[in-house]
Amino acid sequence: MSSLEQIEGIIFDMDGVIVDNHRFHFRAWMEFASKYKFELNDEIYRNDFNGKTNADLFRMIFGKITEEEILAYSLEKEVNYQKLYASEIKPHTGLVEFLKDLKSKNYRIALGTSAPTTNVDFTMNALGMRDYFDVIIDGSQVSKGKPDPEVYLKCAKSLGLHPNHCVVFEDSLAGLQSGKNAGCSIIGVATSHTREELLPTVKNIINDFTEIGNQFPAVMKA
Repeated sequence: MSSLEQIEGIIFDMDGVIVDNHRFHFRAWMEFASKYKFELNDEIYRNDFNGKTNADLFRMIFGKITEEEILAYSLEKEVNYQKLYASEIKPHTGLVEFLKDLKSKNYRIALGTSAPTTNVDFTMNALGMRDYFDVIIDGSQVSKGKPDPEVYLKCAKSLGLHPNHCVVFEDSLAGLQSGKNAGCSIIGVATSHTREELLPTVKNIINDFTEIGNQFPAVMKA
């Protein structure tokens, strides 16, 4: 883990970090599970679904399926998610102010997510936030979902930084482990998991970005 003086890059997960959208994805997945008759509940969703790519999830659900089937299932689920969330979407509390502060201090900023490109475009376009990010890596650009470090290693490389000089903001246990596996510092965002559930994996935890304000990186505990 780097010292505070060495931090040059900030990497954000999307779902549960940029937006607090857990309940909308969960509703979309529950409707999908009801239609295709597989077991799903909040515990399974939070522990087994968060951080994985759609390809990984649909193979987990349906077994050996074709790329065409993966794309079709993904489109079906994500169109429903976007329909459910479109009228409610907003940046997570304090995020815009935090991003402006980071930009003013010349930090390099990346988005690293297992979400499909369609959801990244939906989120970035709805929020008008794309210009804050120097790099965007999504599920179409990685072959291994979290907790594999691939997505965060690619973010750091694209930022032109060593992972040790980057901080990852993540809400899921798999995502936090992914950031840690990549060699980044990690900060938990208590949206899809409680602070108590995150604590075994990460000690620096926020509820939202108002808890950081312009105090980053001093807000990070030693």
